[in-house]
Formats: sequence, structure tokens, C-alpha cells
Amino acid sequence: MIALALLIGYLKSGGLTTPLQAAPEARLATAAEMTGANCQRQVIPVTLSPGGWFRFDVVGQLCSMGPPDGQVLQVLVSGAGYGTVYWDFPYQPDTYSYTRAALRAGYATFNFYRLGMGESDHPPGLLLNVDNQAYVLGQIITALRAAHDFSAVVTVGHSFGSVIAIAHALRQPEQVAGIVLTGFAHNTNPGFITAMRTGVDLAAIKGPFAGRIVDPTYLVSRADTRGATFYTRSNADPAVIETDERNRQTTAIAEVISASKYFGPQTRDLRVPVFLLLGEDDFVVCGGELDCRDHAATIAHEQTYFSPATCLEMVVLDDTGHDSALHLNAPQSFALMLDWVTRRVGAGEGPGPSAPCPASGLAAQASEGSLP
Repeated sequence: MIALALLIGYLKSGGLTTPLQAAPEARLATAAEMTGANCQRQVIPVTLSPGGWFRFDVVGQLCSMGPPDGQVLQVLVSGAGYGTVYWDFPYQPDTYSYTRAALRAGYATFNFYRLGMGESDHPPGLLLNVDNQAYVLGQIITALRAAHDFSAVVTVGHSFGSVIAIAHALRQPEQVAGIVLTGFAHNTNPGFITAMRTGVDLAAIKGPFAGRIVDPTYLVSRADTRGATFYTRSNADPAVIETDERNRQTTAIAEVISASKYFGPQTRDLRVPVFLLLGEDDFVVCGGELDCRDHAATIAHEQTYFSPATCLEMVVLDDTGHDSALHLNAPQSFALMLDWVTRRVGAGEGPGPSAPCPASGLAAQASEGSLP
């Protein structure tokens, strides 16, 4: 234990302040600058396991229009290599910031840096995995609910964040009234695995965190690789891709390895409503045995992984890559997500769900969607 403590003391770093980086002549703005928004920085102490010896700080921002009490809280969980910038994209934020869209709809949001990125603490990367990130998510929700009387909580995940949302809902279903999954399907594209081998660097050696991180188990995507990997370029603004590149974050090797276990049948044990939004060009999870351009077949494939208790709804987006929130059709995607939350969980600060999901007894339902 002494050796472990010394290792953690050597490898652990606190938060790494990472000011937003703008492309030339681009103006960036966060949700905190939105007229009428009430945003407060939160520092939440957590452990990686029950009774864990070591405490780490998670840093995020709780936002609402007016007091958050009584509102539905959406906890926004980013993917690997993305911090708060994914859900509150600062370039042309009225188009690409899901946080702003949710706030306008009357929801409270908590957008945070997961452990291992941004302003939150960076434990030794080998200690991070999908299960303890899910345990951390549970502690975050507990802390926020202790301070505010939210009417309900929804987790909204992207990519690895969707896997965390699944793991959390399996472990603590009583904490959430529903989960929104984006950039996720029960499939892995062999082409993406190949691209990962050549598309990342050790964060301690190359990239924006070289010299600031000593832990050799943290990765960062190589410069100028995200456009080809995460976007359908014909449906994306080049300035968005450049802004994304300039604000990339770290991920831990162990996180990537641990996620694969949730691409199996575990989701059949979910008992909370689920909305799944997927781009047909998603290079991460489409390909190999799953052709997402066949929308009906893709939806049928995913239905087999969810029980009727989830009342699964799924939309497959035309001409959209992995980062669905950062394509030109982002406003339509956000509208679909918010409509689902309103129907299944409740309006931001209004009545309860207009179409609640029964606990059991209904066949899973899904709808094929196409956006221009």
C-alpha cells in the first residue's frame, strides 16, 4: 500500500487548466455567457470505489435558467478525448451547444470534466475504467441532488460517455429516469481499431499536454485526425473541425480497453427508458458486420440488445458521423433528444412525462429517422 501511495503521488496530477483555443478570427463563447443563464462551478470530491482510500476532485458546471430546483437535470457525459467542449461547443454555440439548447428548453445541465481530463484530477491512468467512472457518475448525481431538489435526472452520453451511462444505469437505476445514448451501437468497426493504432500519441510526449502530464498511460489524438475519424465532412463546417482539433483532451488506455465489455448483452438488463441517436456514417461503431446506412437493419440490430422495459427509441441520422452534435444538422438532433426527454421523463420545469415508459409489458419500439 505504501508503494501504491507513492505511485499515485508521483503519477497523479490535479486539474490541468486548458483555456479554450480558437481558430483564427473565430469567436468562442460558453453557456455561462448565455443571457439569463445561471452557471456555477462545482468541485465534487469522489473515490474510485466504495471505501476508496484516495479522493479525487471532479470539476464541472451546473447551469440553469433561474433556480435549478424543480427542474429536470441532464448530466452530460463526454466521450474519450473530449471534455466539456463536446456538449457546450463554443464555436457558433447557438447551433452546436447542446447545453444551450437544453437550457432554453427549461432543463438544468451539469457538464463536467471526467476524471483524467481538463480541470478534474488525473489519477494514474491504469486505475481508470468504465466501471469506476460509472461509480464516480453516481457520486456526482448524489452530490448534486443533495444540494438541489431536481424533479428527475437524465444522463446524456456520447461515445465512451454512453458506455459510462449504461454502466451507471445498470448499477444504480434508481438514480436516473432515462438515458440518452449517442455515438454508440453494439458493434466495433475494424477500420476504427486500425485507425486508433496510428491516430494517437502518448500525451506525456506529444500534443497539447506534453510536459504537463508524466503518466505514460494517457493518450491524446494526433493533430488533424479528427476530421476523417469523427465527421462526415460534407455535413460539417471546417471551422468546427478545426475548433475541435484545437481543444482535444486526453483519455486513459485502460478506459479504452474496459469499454468493450459493454458492447455485449448487458444492456438487456437495463430497466430505464433509452433513446439512441446514431449517425449512419459513424466510423467508430458502424462498419464490419453493421452497415448503418441500412437504417431499418441497424435499428433491428439494436433492438435485440434492449428489453421491452426500456421502451427503446432510436433514430439513425443521414450523412452524419460519430460526433452528431457537431454536424450541420445539430439543431435537429438536439430537438429529437429534447423531445424524447420531455415525453419520457418530463419537461424541464413543467409537468411530468407526457408519454412515460411503462415498467414492463410493452414491446420495445423504435423509429427510423432521417435528417437533411
